[in-house]
Amino acid sequence: MTDSKLIDSSVWIAYITKKVYSEIIDSEDTLFLSVLSLFEIKKKLIKDKIPNVEIENNIKFVKEKSILIPVTTEITEKAVEISSEKEIPIIDSLIYATSLIHDAVLITLDNDFRNLKNVIILK
Repeated sequence: MTDSKLIDSSVWIAYITKKVYSEIIDSEDTLFLSVLSLFEIKKKLIKDKIPNVEIENNIKFVKEKSILIPVTTEITEKAVEISSEKEIPIIDSLIYATSLIHDAVLITLDNDFRNLKNVIILK
């Protein structure tokens, strides 16, 4: 297994709102983040009516702590293969494909990723 981790939006949201999983976020491991997860994080914080200044500070922290990965043609093509084989939502297929292409373990709270290789589902 690799030391690189792709942190799913669910873990970041829990870290920001509940102050949990600091052992993962504050580790020295390389943390990847799909730009799609960045969208999901900000959308959830807005939906939860977090003050704008706090949202911007949290998003800035997430960006500073992560290596942002854009959606590429390679990721898209891999996601199509994944979604054809597995019954997982499209965005999750793109995030999972990102982790595979970047040889990173996907760390998530989302059970949609259950039974996939190189995935750790936290409780």
